[in-house]
Amino acid sequence: MSGVACVEELIKRGQVFDITIFGDEPHANYDRTLLPSVLAGEREIDSITLNDIEWYQEHGIRTRLGIRVEEIDRLNRAVRSSDGDWTSYDKLILATGSSPEIPAIGGLDKAGVFVFCTLDDIRRLAEAAAPGVRAVVIGGWLAAEAARGLRKRGCDVVIVESGSSSELQIDSVLGEEHVEAVLFTSGEEFGADLVVIATDFLPNTILARNAGLEVSRGIVVNDRLETSDRHIFAIGGCAEHSGRPFDGFPSLAEQAKALAANLAGVQRRDFTSLDTVCQELAVSPLHHRAE
Repeated sequence: MSGVACVEELIKRGQVFDITIFGDEPHANYDRTLLPSVLAGEREIDSITLNDIEWYQEHGIRTRLGIRVEEIDRLNRAVRSSDGDWTSYDKLILATGSSPEIPAIGGLDKAGVFVFCTLDDIRRLAEAAAPGVRAVVIGGWLAAEAARGLRKRGCDVVIVESGSSSELQIDSVLGEEHVEAVLFTSGEEFGADLVVIATDFLPNTILARNAGLEVSRGIVVNDRLETSDRHIFAIGGCAEHSGRPFDGFPSLAEQAKALAANLAGVQRRDFTSLDTVCQELAVSPLHHRAE
């Protein structure tokens, strides 16, 4: 969502850019905040697509969907993708997002264990959910959304908070090849057909870390969304600014606007900061109307 939001802002500026987008998932960008509604059967998958493939083609954007970037060569300014190709860049945007933190629980490799993260995850989970199916959801705030969707499909659902001080903690997932039960640290067993991991999200930083960029909890950026390499920027859930991850404020729209302004004016010495963009949005009539 964040990477394409920046591309949309670049297009609005009317300048010509040679843009290639790599996407680990084999889909055009979609609204991840609506995945719980897809699981609940309240929305169709097509309805959460933000830009279809025709939009990319119309704007001359090369899309490498289902192909992830595995290495950044900062010296030669190129990235190696999972298909073995090298693609050069002048400016690189990291929009690798975030993923649920996988808890230290044994047996998570069994069939019937799902991670609540991507569109494909939700599609497979929806296919497995049915009336009478017993589901254990592990997680924090997202667990409630996952549980709601499963209940809408008729599942019997129990939520176990991950990392809480409660004695109700899962030690392992039991079963031969498929989930049959969960074993709590207390020694109690609880029958289950599905286990869903819906824990809090952590920034995806492995690519940046392996490239030698400054990484703390997220990829560290300044108020211009610039990483420790002036040719590389980061935006969205993978980034961290002033010790805070970008999972709430500023919004994707504000980040995208600031980064696009900087990329469009790379020959200038002055940059647009996040503070500047936030101030502009705060005083705009559109902002007040939205609130």
